[in-house]
Amino acid sequence: VFGATVVVLDTDLNEKEEITLVGSGDEDYDAGKFLITSPIGRGLLGKKKGDKAAIEVPSGMINFEILDVRFDDA
Repeated sequence: VFGATVVVLDTDLNEKEEITLVGSGDEDYDAGKFLITSPIGRGLLGKKKGDKAAIEVPSGMINFEILDVRFDDA
């Protein structure tokens, strides 16, 4: 969901990442802020803790396991 921070495990690299889903103009990929309409954003929509996501990106496939979904207070 828009505004959610999704904690994922990249199962190929065994690396944990935090991805925040944002709207246009707020994206900052280096800071983990991805457009909700980006391939990663679309691939994470509707996912919940424990789900797996195989997401096609321009460089190939990314395989995530969802570790947590949270909404941080502003």
